[in-house]
Amino acid sequence: MTRRIFFAAIAFGFVLSAATASAQVDFTGAWVLDRDISADLTHAQFEPAQQTQNQRNPGGFSGGIGGIGIGGRRGGGGGGRPRSGGNESGGRAGALTPEEHARLKEIADYVRTLTSLTIEHSDHSTFTVIDPQGRSRLYITDAKPGEQAFATQTIGTVTKWDGPHIVTTFHIGSERDLVFTYVLVPATHQMALRISLDESGRPRADVPELRLVYKMKPAQPTTPKPD
Repeated sequence: MTRRIFFAAIAFGFVLSAATASAQVDFTGAWVLDRDISADLTHAQFEPAQQTQNQRNPGGFSGGIGGIGIGGRRGGGGGGRPRSGGNESGGRAGALTPEEHARLKEIADYVRTLTSLTIEHSDHSTFTVIDPQGRSRLYITDAKPGEQAFATQTIGTVTKWDGPHIVTTFHIGSERDLVFTYVLVPATHQMALRISLDESGRPRADVPELRLVYKMKPAQPTTPKPD
C-alpha cells in the first residue's frame, strides 16, 4: 500500500468514527506512537517566538489525518472561562508573558516524552493518562476547572467530552489555551492526539498544530503455568 493510499485509509477511518461513534467511547489501552505518520516529537514546541524554526520543522504532516475535520467543535474553550476580543485570522497576536512561556515550555517538555501512552478510561467520568515514565495524570471529564502539576508550574485545566472525543484545555494565560484533543478510531485500532495553541478561542496560525497518531500495543501473550 502506498503512503498516499495509507493516509487516505486513515482519513476515511476518522470520518467514519466521527459519524458513527457514540457520544462516549472507551480510550482504554496501551498505545504506541506511530512515528511514520506522526510529527517528530523532538520538535514539539508551542511558543510563537519559534515561528521560523516551525516553518523549517513543522509540527504536523500534510494530507491524511491533518487534512480533515474530526467532527464537532474542537473544544478549545473548555468550561468556565469567558472569552474576549479575538483575532479573526487566528494569526500572530500579542507577545507571551514570561509565565506563559514557562507554562508552554513545561508542557512541551512533557509532550516530547510521549512515545507511548497508557490510558485508563473504564469510568467515562474520568480520563487517566500514564506516560512512559509511569507518571499518571487524572482528568475529570465534567468541564469543571482542575489543575495539573508540571516540573515547576501548576496549570489550570478543563476536560470535557466533545462528541466522541476528549478535549483537555490547559489555561496558559488570560487569553491563551493549549488544547489537547484525543480522537479514537476503533476500526483501525488507532488514536490521534492533536495539540494546538488557541488565542481568544481561535487557533494561532503561526503555531502549527502538533499531530500524533498512536496504534494499539498488541497484548503480550501469557505464559501458561506449569502443572
